[in-house]
Amino acid sequence: MSKSLQRIFILPFIVLMLVLAVMTAWVVHRSTENLSDAAAQKILTSLSARIQGEVERHLSSAEVILSAIAPDPVASADKQFSLPLNFPKELGQVEERLWIATGLFPDINNLAYFAAEDGGFVSVKRLLLDARVEVRYRQPGSKTSDVYSMSGPQQRLALLRSDQFDPQQRPWYKNAMAQTRPSWSPVYIDFTKKEPLLTLSKKVTVDQNNHQQVVGVVATDLSLKQLTSFLESLPIPKGGIAYVMEASEELIASSLNEIAYVRNADSTIKRQLASEGSSALMHLSALHVRQTMLSQLRLAQPLLQKIENENDDVHIAATLLKGGDGLHWISVLAVPRSALSSEVESISKNSLMLGLVSIFGVLLIAYLLLARSMRDLRKLSEAAQSIGSGLPFKRVDIHRNDEIGVLAQSFQNMEQNLHFDTLTKLLNREAFISQLTFRSRRATDGVGLPFTLLFIDLDSFKEINDTYGHEAGDKVLIEIGKRLLSSIRKEDAAGRFGGDEFAVYLHGVADASILEQISSKLHKTLEMPIDLGNDKRGAVGISIGIAVYPADGQAVDELLRVADMRMFEGKRRRKAERDAH
Repeated sequence: MSKSLQRIFILPFIVLMLVLAVMTAWVVHRSTENLSDAAAQKILTSLSARIQGEVERHLSSAEVILSAIAPDPVASADKQFSLPLNFPKELGQVEERLWIATGLFPDINNLAYFAAEDGGFVSVKRLLLDARVEVRYRQPGSKTSDVYSMSGPQQRLALLRSDQFDPQQRPWYKNAMAQTRPSWSPVYIDFTKKEPLLTLSKKVTVDQNNHQQVVGVVATDLSLKQLTSFLESLPIPKGGIAYVMEASEELIASSLNEIAYVRNADSTIKRQLASEGSSALMHLSALHVRQTMLSQLRLAQPLLQKIENENDDVHIAATLLKGGDGLHWISVLAVPRSALSSEVESISKNSLMLGLVSIFGVLLIAYLLLARSMRDLRKLSEAAQSIGSGLPFKRVDIHRNDEIGVLAQSFQNMEQNLHFDTLTKLLNREAFISQLTFRSRRATDGVGLPFTLLFIDLDSFKEINDTYGHEAGDKVLIEIGKRLLSSIRKEDAAGRFGGDEFAVYLHGVADASILEQISSKLHKTLEMPIDLGNDKRGAVGISIGIAVYPADGQAVDELLRVADMRMFEGKRRRKAERDAH
């Protein structure tokens, strides 16, 4: 019987897999040409998305730096009015903010500065090569500014130089004073570094007797050198190029490290046009984008076309990039079709070999699985023959379905035990920390919301355990867990860290006044008497430690440490107050 079943199941399967292998080879061979165009679309679309993300990272980093120095007003809870944030009056205090801001993205934005309306000025510049920091000061009313080497905020090591400097005559200052929102300068060439830069500036106002008073302008320079390095690192097919240019064709960055400016015969400087670059492929693609594709471009949506050329067709992807006000940048990718064809042929051959190996691998695995099934069927056949022969029935030891069902149930039980505290049904320590880590990664990478970690410890819990027993203590923990869940929102999370320690994650909450209200609510809710059974009631106090992301730290371990430390400080303070009374 087993041999008959093998002929029925295994032999046709082998023939089918061999036919499939032959058809696969034929299809791969016939579709190589079509794959070239499909591969071009996929590769260029993927690379365009990566360029878009990198440009957004560059531009948003400057916006984050200005927000760190001079935050925008915070809307009230009912969104009826804005709450203005204080801005330092002293240059020394502004310097401290500049130190923090320039440390956020030092590879892109290593210079930030503030020009006060009274003529004062302070800037912080991080020199990455030799790890030095230069701070420029100009006191109000002075015509000169002093540049110092610094080891920390307001910690001067040496005076490097003094020079004439009037920030209020700078284009970025005048431009910001004329705008109501942050504004970008045109791209210009820093001749000391010989690299393209642009400046984002923002007018700073404070509330003065319900009147917005201008106190100065804060700005940061954005170096585009790192954008060039990024384009050079892209996995562009051999012979292809990637570059970013303005709508006017002025070059910003390229994978060829093309110089962004040229010197005229009269020694004057002008921006390099992409259509006038040294690369024939850049010249061809830039002209095609301007003449044919420019009017069809849509924001953040790559437009793909193919140029028919005498020597070799060229695939082009052009994308109108998301940028700040006044920025009209276009990313361009151009790849010769022959480069893609050779790569596709190589990939096709590799894919074919991999496919054949996979097919024969599947064939082998299927044969082994079928052979295993045949063994089970043989057991059933032998049992049936025993019955037909009048022999005692042989026990068939097959538990395929039962084992799978038990395994599935075991995994469900395992997941429940791994993620939730069995007593309180709150998240356990590991699951809570995992969620906290995920939230912190989302806020650092992008423009995510801040959040707050509450670390809660029960006071007098040991006395209840000692007086009424562990069963009463368990009732207290269960009730505290229920009250915690009923006190937080759907987007928040609560967990038990072990013993009488709990933690709460508050999504998007960082305002001190709101946190004070939440703490007061938790004290009132959690400290209410708890029914312990047998007509007995008990109550516990709580001590709360608060850590705010990112103000108190960005790493999860640091937030936990800060919250734990503040919780113990609150516990000691409450104990001291009780002892004093």
